[in-house]
Amino acid sequence: MAAISLLDIPPEVQLQIAGFVETPQTLKALSVTSRSLRSIAQSILFTDFQIDLGKEVRGSIDDLLANPRICAAIRFLSLLGRFFSSAPPRNDEEQLSIIQKLLPEMVGLRKVSICFVNLSKTFLDAFLGIATNMPLQIDLGWNIYPYSVFPTPHTRLQISRLHCSVNHPQLEFYRSMFHASATTLTGLNIQVNGGGLMELADINLPFLHNLTLSITIETEVSRPSAGAFLIAQRAVRKLVLRGKGPLPPIPPNALPNLRELIASPELVNQLVPGRPVGAIEVTFPHQGCFAPRRDPDWFGEEVGESTARVRRLRVHLNTPILDTRMVKRMVTLLPFLEDLWLPVFGSVSWPFRPITSTLVAHFPSGIPRCHRSPHFTQVPQETRL
Repeated sequence: MAAISLLDIPPEVQLQIAGFVETPQTLKALSVTSRSLRSIAQSILFTDFQIDLGKEVRGSIDDLLANPRICAAIRFLSLLGRFFSSAPPRNDEEQLSIIQKLLPEMVGLRKVSICFVNLSKTFLDAFLGIATNMPLQIDLGWNIYPYSVFPTPHTRLQISRLHCSVNHPQLEFYRSMFHASATTLTGLNIQVNGGGLMELADINLPFLHNLTLSITIETEVSRPSAGAFLIAQRAVRKLVLRGKGPLPPIPPNALPNLRELIASPELVNQLVPGRPVGAIEVTFPHQGCFAPRRDPDWFGEEVGESTARVRRLRVHLNTPILDTRMVKRMVTLLPFLEDLWLPVFGSVSWPFRPITSTLVAHFPSGIPRCHRSPHFTQVPQETRL
């Protein structure tokens, strides 16, 4: 068998070799010791690129601009500033003007995260210009936005997923962004602070399939605002609700396409009836929720009123108590379960095990999988009944 030199190995094999490297330090070493693997190692090394605005960036950006291959390899760009204090916000304009030169060269960019940055008008205009030419997933944390920068009504942004926090100072910015991304936005993760969502509820997002709503600050208008926005999103298939207490009444014809729901017991009982929910995940907020040990009937009969067969159930409990009656209630209300996930503590794992033989008869559609929480290492992570 003839020997093949490293230079003769096909590029796809070289890519697999570089893929085995686990640390950035090793990738750096590989890029400077092997000429044939340099471009591949560098492309992997710069796939995720973070810029700290608290440091001088001019030298690094100039090096990148001198190597278009590396710029094209960047898939995830993270701009991280410093946390804003009560003092007047710092000026990031000079640093952003340098980074702005890099944007047109990152032709492979797919995800952008911007957090704790005082955004300049020039940079934001350039960034929105990039979003008109390529599909992007964007995470906008706590930033300061210039009031004079909004996507124009005729601008069409290609934002597929957006993670943001709505506050009144930035409300018009997000309103314009939602309008400009209406035909491409499929995923939205949004934090609700006050009544801002009420003013965004009239925007039609026909392809918004995945929605996460987090009520971070409880006010009189937080829940009505979240409810109004939720009612308007008829295309949602997967909904994640984080917060305490139920929403205002939701009309029966709202959320007609809901397939998967992740929420507290109160919200699950409120939203499942009359909707085609086939996968449910029950969560328990750490504060302000009732404890299952005080209310053993927290798993309400409303869960069984889905118009579709519930085949997957995942339950997070804040208590090590998991008795036979509780599990039997779940199985009785949801007779078509195929996948059941329960956090069984090590201290109750063996007393719980004999219960499994009594559950098989309750699953006419087949024997389900019962997953045990990976947080408790005394028991197997997965056990087939």
